[in-house]
Amino acid sequence: MFTWLFTKTPLIYLVQPFWRDEAFSYFLAKKNVLEIFSFSAKDFSPPLYHLVLHFWINIFGRSEIAIRSLSIIFYWAAVYVGFLILSDILKMKLKKAFFYTFLIAINPLLLYYAFEARMYSMLAFFGSLSFYSLYKKNYKLYLVSSILGLYTHYFMIFVVVSQYFLFKSKKQIQALLAFLPWIVFVLVNRGLVIDSFWIQKFSSINLVNFIGSLYTGYERGFRFFDKSIFLLSGALWFIIVFGYIRIKKTITHEKKIFKYLFVWAILIPLITVLISFVKPIFLPRYLIFSTVGLVILLIFAIEKFPLFLRTLLIALIFSVTLNYNRLQIKERRKANLKKSVEEIKILMKNNDSLYVSNELDYFTVQYYLNENRVYIWGKTYEEIPNYVGKTLIPKEKLARTLPFYPKKAFILSSDGRYTIQAMY
Repeated sequence: MFTWLFTKTPLIYLVQPFWRDEAFSYFLAKKNVLEIFSFSAKDFSPPLYHLVLHFWINIFGRSEIAIRSLSIIFYWAAVYVGFLILSDILKMKLKKAFFYTFLIAINPLLLYYAFEARMYSMLAFFGSLSFYSLYKKNYKLYLVSSILGLYTHYFMIFVVVSQYFLFKSKKQIQALLAFLPWIVFVLVNRGLVIDSFWIQKFSSINLVNFIGSLYTGYERGFRFFDKSIFLLSGALWFIIVFGYIRIKKTITHEKKIFKYLFVWAILIPLITVLISFVKPIFLPRYLIFSTVGLVILLIFAIEKFPLFLRTLLIALIFSVTLNYNRLQIKERRKANLKKSVEEIKILMKNNDSLYVSNELDYFTVQYYLNENRVYIWGKTYEEIPNYVGKTLIPKEKLARTLPFYPKKAFILSSDGRYTIQAMY
């Protein structure tokens, strides 16, 4: 039973080895508080997640499960906010709200990042809470959630700016002003640096497909869903457009809810898609807060269909969601460098070193080796891109020559194979 749970269900994400970003999270979070601020300013995310993780690690330890558990808490918090929106704003009865909350909980993007040691579940929670509290006019809660969201991820700026144009409230200005000291701190420490990113430029098909990507977390290169993403996106657009046509003929209150959900779920991602034709920035996990809104928008629209079609569409959404989760569990596995590192640890002598041939593996290998003997092989410091966590890579950790025997270098490739070399 336990074997099945941790190999055939999303719990596999909890026990998989760390990948680079998660290992980076650990090494940044283990710094002291002042260092976390300093290094975060030179990296790509504000400091809040790593500050919280810093204290979390001090309490619960450094294991993969302990570190990932923080994201699980924020995942369930985001799901709970979804339930509040269904019951308090959409005014659904309790049983129906619970039923649709399950659809939020099994969403592939939310579920995948619930088990990843990154800030995305935290972002989903604060972004969702921000929209909920603003609609309910709970301005104290709105300011707290929006400011914390801004200090979690820079894409929260899209949320606050869009809310300003939707509600025209001074609270958005106050939230942005509260974030201004961090922006100044970043500029002082980093300057106006435009870094290259790995995200590819968009084509016109992305104007249709982005909604399917936002729902599933699909990224180009996920071969297991390449042929289906267009069909899924078309179906989701159909549900939203038909729902809008039906809502347009109804009372003003429902039009207001649709506008509110549309801005949250569609407009914000669409803006990032349009920007991505010039400067690619669209990545589903960066917009995970909109995924919560998208599921709720789909639910709101589906409820406007006749009973037979509504039942058919609910069955279709559940079927596609469960199937994507099945494929993701099977195909979207993190590289297992842990096994190779454990083997190397047995073979290494005290003066030996481990060289990674790919800088992307530096933090992962360092986490599992748990020693300060990891180097990046054959690269200059200028060749290391900033997005791999360069801020935490000292220049002296780059090696271009082999050690002299009897010292040895274990040179590890990303596929887990390694060679043992030395100079004589």
